[in-house]
Parts: sequence; C-alpha cells; structure tokens
Amino acid sequence: MAWALALGLAGGGAAQATPAAQMNPRKGPSAWPERLQLDYEVSARVGSLPLRASGQLQWLLQGDLYEASLTMRLPLVGARIQRSRGRLLPNGVQPLAFSDQTRRLRRFELDWAALRYRHQRDHEAEQVGPLQTGTQDRLSLFFELARRLRLQPPVADALWTVPVLGAGGVQPWTLRLRAQEPTETPAGVLPAWRLARHNTQPEDTRMSLWLAETVHFLPVRILLQEPDGDWADQRLRQLPQA
Repeated sequence: MAWALALGLAGGGAAQATPAAQMNPRKGPSAWPERLQLDYEVSARVGSLPLRASGQLQWLLQGDLYEASLTMRLPLVGARIQRSRGRLLPNGVQPLAFSDQTRRLRRFELDWAALRYRHQRDHEAEQVGPLQTGTQDRLSLFFELARRLRLQPPVADALWTVPVLGAGGVQPWTLRLRAQEPTETPAGVLPAWRLARHNTQPEDTRMSLWLAETVHFLPVRILLQEPDGDWADQRLRQLPQA
C-alpha cells in the first residue's frame, strides 16, 4: 500500500525532538538542525477506502550521531513507525541501523567495516547481504537528499542515483530533480524542488518529493503511488517554530 512505503522510506531509540528547529553551531553549508520535528496531514486511498491520517518526521543530532523517526497513523489500518540511526559525516549520511514496525518488525544493521548488512523480520532467520558505498535506508534517504541540495546548487533535470536498502537488498534508485514549483500545503504555498523516482518498473512504487529550503530541504510533500492504485499524499501541516 502507498501509505506503507511512505514510512518505508525508517534502529535505535526514537528521536525525542521538539517542534522548534535548533541550529547546529557548525557554520557554512554543513550546518544542520540539531532538533527538528515536522508534522504532516495525510490523505490516502487503500483499496476503495479514502482515509485521513497524521504523520510526523523527527530528527535529533548529537555530535555526528543522528536518530530519526517517521510515524504515520491511519484509522482502521493502524500505525507504522520507522527509525533510523547513524552518523552524519562530511561526505554524507551513513545509517547504522534501521527498523520498520507495523504488525511485524523488520530490522536492519549496517556494518560498514565489512560492507555487509543483516536483516531480520520478527524472529525469522537472519539474512545477510552486501552493502554499496553510500547506501541509504528508506528514511536516511530523505536526509541525504536534503544534504545534497544544501551543498549543491539545484539544477533542473539533474539525475541522482542512490543505493537504497530494503527487504530485497540494496537496489539503485534513480531520482530526477524536476524543477522548483509552488507547492500547496496546509502550512501555505511553499517553493519546493520536486524530486521524482525515475525509470521505475511497473511493479515499483512511484515516489515524488517536494523539498523546500525553508525546512532545510526536507519534504514538505510526499506523494507515493502503488501499482495496485493505492496512494498516499503527505503535506506539511505547519512550519516549525524558529
């Protein structure tokens, strides 16, 4: 379902973030919020059922260690919580652990020294596979894309390829930076860069993100569309307090 992948883009403990964004004392383009919370309104369709939901993205940075969580709560369907923890390095976001909790729990551990990952669902047998340099989990991906936009002047139609870790292992995701456009959200009309998953296969989830400088190039809108017709549209509820 589309709402599932909206969270499938999130271990360690949950980030205890506050609504206010507090700026990291590091200067220049590498500056990053130490604490950030973004709240979203979500509309979705699961089968023939239209749904309304709430979502929340949290981030906590202590030194070069981060914790992030993404939560969505849908009536009838239930909650999905993803968590990612790792390091914020000069050359990119480096996740160390990732979990995805619905009725079942998936856990991933990333061993960068050995370039291997371990994956386990509930109490099933553990699976092991290779990592690629620069691999992101489906939540750390948001922050890696934001980091790139902070460091590089955006160029329309630029293509980025990022290795992304999921239940099927590490797969290359190609994303196209479309253009900056006014984006309607409950927080107002915000200028944001649209980034869309490119060259998807019929069985892939289609994903579009609208990344706005006003929230450190994190998403002010997330649109996911499943091959079976399910979809979820997540839009920023309000701007964080300065």
